[in-house]
Amino acid sequence: MSALKAEFVAKSQSMRAWVPQNPPSNRDRLELYSLHKQAAAGDCEVDKPTNKGAAEKAKWTAWKTKAGLSQAEAMSRYISECDRQIRVYGSKSGPTTSTMENSKPDVTNVPPPAENPNTPPSSLLKGIDSVPLLASAASEPQKSYMQRLAIMNANQSWWGRQSPLCSASTAEPSLSSKVESIIISLGTFFERQALAGHSVGPITPTSVHATVFPIHVLLLTYWIVVVYLLTIPTTFYLVVKTMLLGSNATGVNLSQLIESTITPASTTASMMMNDTSNSLPPRFIGLALTPLVIITDVTLTTYNAAGDFVGALMYCFGILITWWYWVFVVPWLSIALGWVGVAYSCCCGIVEYAGL
Repeated sequence: MSALKAEFVAKSQSMRAWVPQNPPSNRDRLELYSLHKQAAAGDCEVDKPTNKGAAEKAKWTAWKTKAGLSQAEAMSRYISECDRQIRVYGSKSGPTTSTMENSKPDVTNVPPPAENPNTPPSSLLKGIDSVPLLASAASEPQKSYMQRLAIMNANQSWWGRQSPLCSASTAEPSLSSKVESIIISLGTFFERQALAGHSVGPITPTSVHATVFPIHVLLLTYWIVVVYLLTIPTTFYLVVKTMLLGSNATGVNLSQLIESTITPASTTASMMMNDTSNSLPPRFIGLALTPLVIITDVTLTTYNAAGDFVGALMYCFGILITWWYWVFVVPWLSIALGWVGVAYSCCCGIVEYAGL
């Protein structure tokens, strides 16, 4: 047994006995689960569960996002992530429980992967890694959403447990953190209003739940858009900086950026559009990201034929000539989608109120 595998086995056993001082978030539970599954079994080859609950679907999606990660790298990330969570959540004495095995996560997003000097910045990775789970959350059926709200209270707000994905881990909030925080705050506000259970005249709480549902989906869709609109220019900046100043200036080389950031961003967009289990809004955003998929395909073809520098140059060229699309067209499409969402929200509330 290699030293890394022995350390992985020992860490897995110790995590089964870990009792955190504060309960880990569902995102962090999913991260440990997915890294452990990838380390132990490799890429996910099982079919997506269709007749099981949201928790099992979230686990499957989290594991699927680790596709392509070697088992050795997954072991290394798992060990680092365990150490990070122990530092964040602390430990206490008491009966032992398995954080990984007893976790029942909601449909939610993925936490930042553990920092690794051989991978792109975690703020990029965790944003793209989270998109499939955000799309899955946005595809929750209205009936299931309303049933979930009916048994929850304001302190159990799903949105209230979320945090920004694309921000760096610094004490000073970044622009990306502020933008994502606005979406999270809006989601928390609307969800808590629905969970308050107030009746407004003849409008019942279930009518409020039905009205909030499209807003919930819309904000999740906006979150996906924000992740991409933050990731694309950041990736472009890192590629240009690496080309001009070398990998010592960014901590990653061009091949790693192409294979570990540019390619996953494109693959995730394509999967989001083609996954028939997703609802219409995430698939629409996947369609809107088609130019990124085309740019990445050309980049990979050039990369395989002429090397990483020429491939990176092709990526930068593609982003530069489509800057107007990311600055004007995608935001405009998002605004149009927002108006549709608001109209649909009103319709859902009226239908529920009328009892149709």
